[in-house]
Amino acid sequence: MGRGGDAVVETPRGLVLMPGALPGELVELVRTKSKRGAARGRLIRVLESVAGRREPPCADASRCGGCPLMIASPQLQREIKQSFLADACRGLPGADETELEWVDSPVTLGYRRRARLAWHRDTVGYRQLHSKRITPVGECIVLVQPLRQAWDELLAHLGSSLRGAGQIQLQLTDSTRVLVDLHAEGDQPPELFAACETLCTLPLIAGVTLRTRGEGQAASWGETRVAIRTGATGVLEGPGGVFSQANDGVNERLIEAVVRLAEPDGLRVLELHCGIGNFTVGLAARASSLVAVERDPLAVEACQRNLKRLGRKARVTVGDANHPPKGRYDVVVLDPPRQGAKALFEAAAVWPGPRRVVYVSCDTATLARDLRLATAKGYHIDRLIGFDMFPQTAHLESLVRLVRD
Repeated sequence: MGRGGDAVVETPRGLVLMPGALPGELVELVRTKSKRGAARGRLIRVLESVAGRREPPCADASRCGGCPLMIASPQLQREIKQSFLADACRGLPGADETELEWVDSPVTLGYRRRARLAWHRDTVGYRQLHSKRITPVGECIVLVQPLRQAWDELLAHLGSSLRGAGQIQLQLTDSTRVLVDLHAEGDQPPELFAACETLCTLPLIAGVTLRTRGEGQAASWGETRVAIRTGATGVLEGPGGVFSQANDGVNERLIEAVVRLAEPDGLRVLELHCGIGNFTVGLAARASSLVAVERDPLAVEACQRNLKRLGRKARVTVGDANHPPKGRYDVVVLDPPRQGAKALFEAAAVWPGPRRVVYVSCDTATLARDLRLATAKGYHIDRLIGFDMFPQTAHLESLVRLVRD
């Protein structure tokens, strides 16, 4: 199984990437195309299935492509994802002696607190796997109930007014209401603006924003700030569209683990890619000093407000996390985007120095690369935890602690 959820199929004509198959199965396929040097295929039928195969609970699973592991049992999904994390660490200092811990999602359906849709002309839905084509979906069962209801309301109120193409983000705020954020690639008719205003009057919808051509000030209606519950650390507030983890239940466990593994009590902590404060609030409560870095000025302002509202102190700055402020730090906590932190680990200014590095990753490929760079600087792995943040998909959140030799 490839990290993106495609099966890597051995054929007489070489390897073929194809959705719809599971490790150990015998399948019949047709080669469709090659892209970026990789041959791709389409499943014709499964000749010999594995014990973990199941009928997906979503009728649109094969067309949508957003949940490629929905054909696998929870146990098989766990084994596949654990293999991704184990492969990322294999052979590195400390990895063989470190147990791979695992945190399951409290629920495997109805867990996603945000979704990104697209429209083209009169079609609204998800983009198909490996395609820009949009698939209309009857009901997305991995979304929390308010988002599923908001999807229906959006189609009913806005569907006939959308023109051209664009993207729609739905985001849960608090636990019952939804923000709707529209980015249109071209100008939109006056009736869409009127429809957005009407949509915002519904009890379910907290606020709506509409931006055209990707530039200029967005039109907005209602309350467009988001409130995110983070368990014991309280509620974080930020601008609409701000990044937040998709699964509240797993995120609470992730926050607790990050602070626990950082062991920040009385120490100087550097946090990189802090966002609006997902980990910052908990770290600030225990560290002697905390410097947090984030490139998005709006997120930095929100993080500063959250700290002040919750009675915590930290120095939060706008900057490049790959080139953090100079200083002496005992602990580094980082949660980079999918591209990882290659430039940070290649820089000489920070390493070696911190006693511990707590690395949160959403991509095991870039994690593997960065861990090789970190261990080459004298660190070894001593904790390894996988978090099933995205059940039914091939994505996972990983937490690795590195300590200095």
